[in-house]
Amino acid sequence: MATAKMSGEALFAFLDAHPNLRDRMASIISAIDDSEGNLKEADAAEERIIEEMQLLGREALQGWADKQVERTEREIRQQPHMHRQGEKKSAGIRKSAISRS
Repeated sequence: MATAKMSGEALFAFLDAHPNLRDRMASIISAIDDSEGNLKEADAAEERIIEEMQLLGREALQGWADKQVERTEREIRQQPHMHRQGEKKSAGIRKSAISRS
């Protein structure tokens, strides 16, 4: 996989638009820098960084999914004769109302 290039300004703008990812990146940087001073052994540092990366992955994937939903909704709304319907009000047909054959 190729490494993507992004200017510092674009990166900061992206992180400002995605505060959850910004906070996760701060957590990863804190682990790498061992700013809390509690990662004395390589195993502890590895475990912490892996945990942070997994959380970053989940948050990134959630952000991607949210963006896909927005994009799909926008595309559907732009189609002629497509209007969003309200929530379904009926819970269905009660069993006692179903005719028995």
